[in-house]
Amino acid sequence: MSPTTLEVKQLKKSFQEDLILNGLSFQLKKGEILSVVGPSGSGKTTLLRVLAGLETPTHGSLWMNGKDITATKANRRDISLVFQQPLLFPHMTVEENIVYGAKVSKKYNKQKVERLLEAIGMSRYRNHFPAEISGGQQQRTALARAMATEPEVILFDEPFSSLDPSLRQDLRYWVRDFLVEQKTTALFVTHDMEEAMIMGDQIAVFQDGAFQQIGEASVLHHHPANQKVASFMGGHLILNENEFVPLGDIQLSPGHGDGEVRTFQGRMEHLTYQHGHPVAHINVPALGSRVALPVQQVTTDTEEVSLHIPTSRIQQFEVNQHE
Repeated sequence: MSPTTLEVKQLKKSFQEDLILNGLSFQLKKGEILSVVGPSGSGKTTLLRVLAGLETPTHGSLWMNGKDITATKANRRDISLVFQQPLLFPHMTVEENIVYGAKVSKKYNKQKVERLLEAIGMSRYRNHFPAEISGGQQQRTALARAMATEPEVILFDEPFSSLDPSLRQDLRYWVRDFLVEQKTTALFVTHDMEEAMIMGDQIAVFQDGAFQQIGEASVLHHHPANQKVASFMGGHLILNENEFVPLGDIQLSPGHGDGEVRTFQGRMEHLTYQHGHPVAHINVPALGSRVALPVQQVTTDTEEVSLHIPTSRIQQFEVNQHE
């Protein structure tokens, strides 16, 4: 079993009367990557700043390799933080920014710098200053600078948000492969569930100052702990505080079986296409929610629809099954 690299115990953080982090406790093993996903403004960035030493926790403790680092200054922690904004040194070139990171950590290696420049597609811009390259190029440089330090833990605060979709996809896999190759422990914050699933060995759904559930993507999807997890994961219709049904089990026409069925009336508001297949976006007033369901065909005058749910397919939230 891999040793524990980072351990957080009963972490709390308040700003005046607002409790942002509410008793967080978790562990990261060496080389483990945890994706923290949650809505904007939920406190994900505050968590990273506390871990990096840029904010002091109101209560609780932080441990690295069995040593209490709660009071350790940021520059004394073997932790790198990659912000949403690049924050490069404006008077240094792309290459100099990366070299600076490596030299500060005393891990400079010319071959490593060359490999990083090539990996982020910035070799031809190595002598450019930050003001002379695009925002996406600046963020790639910031990523390379953080990785050049080879820290024990890297914290990512939505580092791909400013990149175009194709580059974002490529960099996701490159960063993931780099972390795995280096056996680097990482915590990756995002509000994008697809990104969270690509990057993390496990996913932590963060809301209301706490982790609502931590687990592999398949576990969170098939066995959500509560309404908040099901809502954020998507792919479910929440019936009430205790029950939900996977969208794949909802029928827009009555089934031919003899089983009991719950029926809800809905109104189709939009028709879109995903991977070439039509998807109906349906408002269900009785549940106060909207769902997107794949359909075989929908005529333009079909606005009122019925959702038929076999009761045998209705599930209970995991938290309620253990009460």
